[in-house]
Amino acid sequence: MILQTGVDMVDVTEIARMVELSGDGFLESSWTPSERLYSAGRPDRLASRWAAKEATMKALGQGVGQISPLEIEVVAVEGERPTLTLRGDAATRARQLGLEIWSVSLTHEDRWALAFVIGVGGENDGKR
Repeated sequence: MILQTGVDMVDVTEIARMVELSGDGFLESSWTPSERLYSAGRPDRLASRWAAKEATMKALGQGVGQISPLEIEVVAVEGERPTLTLRGDAATRARQLGLEIWSVSLTHEDRWALAFVIGVGGENDGKR
């Protein structure tokens, strides 16, 4: 079994400041339309999703610049647990690592947002 993990913590006030300074350009380059709609401009929700993107990149052994934040989407339905959808280079890297199932947990309180991500796959085929 293959198991990859990633965790990231984000300062909510920093995300709010960056949105204020950079506006729509920052929002559109960092969060998918669905994520922006679900977050409804709330910095805590944006921050927890940014943390999930960073945590996923860590689980994939990649970073911003190697994978676009838009290729990792936190899919959320009010009252249900969030899920991850990977596209493009993120999905390609997951396949290279043999990762097929993703789990994400998000939290935010006061000034901090945190995400923990787990990617699971079958047998390691040596491409790690």
